[in-house]
Amino acid sequence: MIDASRRWPLSAVHRDPLPRRTAWRRSDVSESDWLLPIPDDCLSEIDAVVRSLREHPVPTLVLSPDEFELTACRRLAARLKDMLDAGIGFAVVDRLPVDAYSKEELLAVYWLFSQMLARPVAQAFKGTLLYDVHDTGKKTDVRVRADLTNEDLSWHTDYGFNHPPPYIGLLVMRTALSGGVSSTGSLHTAHEVLRERDARLLQRLYEPYIWNRQGEHAEGMPICTSNPIFSDHGGAVRARFNRALQPVGYRLVGREIDPDGMDALNALHDILSEPEHHVDFVLAPGQMEFLNNSRIAHRRTAFIDHDDPALKRHLSRIFLRDEGRRSYMG
Repeated sequence: MIDASRRWPLSAVHRDPLPRRTAWRRSDVSESDWLLPIPDDCLSEIDAVVRSLREHPVPTLVLSPDEFELTACRRLAARLKDMLDAGIGFAVVDRLPVDAYSKEELLAVYWLFSQMLARPVAQAFKGTLLYDVHDTGKKTDVRVRADLTNEDLSWHTDYGFNHPPPYIGLLVMRTALSGGVSSTGSLHTAHEVLRERDARLLQRLYEPYIWNRQGEHAEGMPICTSNPIFSDHGGAVRARFNRALQPVGYRLVGREIDPDGMDALNALHDILSEPEHHVDFVLAPGQMEFLNNSRIAHRRTAFIDHDDPALKRHLSRIFLRDEGRRSYMG
């Protein structure tokens, strides 16, 4: 259990203005900044991989890109990594031929391509490496992730309560009947806007919050962790954000969140929600979305799904991180 009496040291707010390339506004961004078409030579390499796996099948999770000729795909992955690290921080790779490949073949290609960015790591305590994002009919709760529902997913980064992966990916295999609009916004932008509007609240976001761990931990381990929203790592501002997890975290340890703490979370959420501070798009089957999880927040609107189970919305998520262990705890 977290020590409720502990006094947290103040952490200094990053002093220098963050650059416009990472603290962007929607008016700064065009589709070419985030949409990354798959070139024909890369598609040819992918097709060769699929044909090889049809002749010599092996489980997806043992596949390595080193086993295949993927020169063009490596060039594409290098461009993608530059967009994530030095560009606006997110990209949609467009697109794999969903009608030509089975679900298992699409996952194999996605698994291979993602490894060119970083090492896949567990994204659930039980060790899940490829995580199904679909509506299970449940509702968000202390131990139920919102990505297993058809509910609205508000602004968040992934796995902020522990050792966040620097990159996350989503492969779209099927989309919903309606809804499910995606948005991305820069937490660097929100940082700079809040600096101008209320520096006191920005300071609060550099101080720790109690986070609900959603039951993703070993028996007997603390049910919550403590982390700030913003932190300065040698001049690089990193962010983690999920406004839904802090009030629950405080409640689980028998505390109330401080008014400034809640106001700061709400202010960050509201800035991201302003039209000038995010980009909206609808993902299509076969597209792969990748995000810089240390500075890009994302959201998804609620959706209405198909009645036919074979047509229901289905995405696959991957966490990518080279440092730490491959286990969920990192």
